Amino acid sequence: MPNTQRHGRKKPYTEIGVKRLPCVRCGEPAFMQWKACADGLWRPICKACDFGLNELVLGFMKDTDYVTKLEKYAKELHDA
Repeated sequence: MPNTQRHGRKKPYTEIGVKRLPCVRCGEPAFMQWKACADGLWRPICKACDFGLNELVLGFMKDTDYVTKLEKYAKELHDA
């Protein structure tokens, strides 16, 4: 049975507010927020899930430089 519970909100979270929430995917402390155009909800996500989402999207888009971009982004997340 599909999960019909809505997670997220229509307005973006503040930078402070999003960090007070758990990641909607895994429950770890949120770091970022993400919005799918299909439902328009902003969702809090942690660093690991944000990285995974970036990896998935860059692969889906067949970005020819995705490995370099992901390495750079991993460093940025580590330093943040």
